[in-house]
Amino acid sequence: MTDLILAVAHHALVFGLVAMMVAERTLVSATPVDVRRLAGLDAGVGATSALVLGVGIARVVWGGKGWLLYQDNPFFWAKLATFALIGALSLIPTLAFLRWARARKADAAFQPPDTERRRVHNALGIMILLILPLVGFAAAMARWPF
Repeated sequence: MTDLILAVAHHALVFGLVAMMVAERTLVSATPVDVRRLAGLDAGVGATSALVLGVGIARVVWGGKGWLLYQDNPFFWAKLATFALIGALSLIPTLAFLRWARARKADAAFQPPDTERRRVHNALGIMILLILPLVGFAAAMARWPF
């Protein structure tokens, strides 16, 4: 039963994470940019990412399959590497949102420059696209060895 609860929680958190990333990308494209909302949403992305990782670790430790299945599974490691890459890319929007929030405090009319908005928009798009191989690795991981 623990395995089922952890699996459902893990999947629900991942869906929530993807939804928040899509929402961030949409808000970055809006005119005017709601810097405050983006900063709050990005905090949610960070917290949810931490929960995804924590519940994932709990699945490995206390789930039905156990660590022995995962340790030699190349798709498990590919999934973790993809998640880490998404996390590294998330620094681009996070740092931009922090800069924008500081600039907004100094100037209530502040709007981020178009070049920064495009850079953040593109980074979020790549992060969202990387969910596809992550899901593929998860599916392969569950079936390994074939």
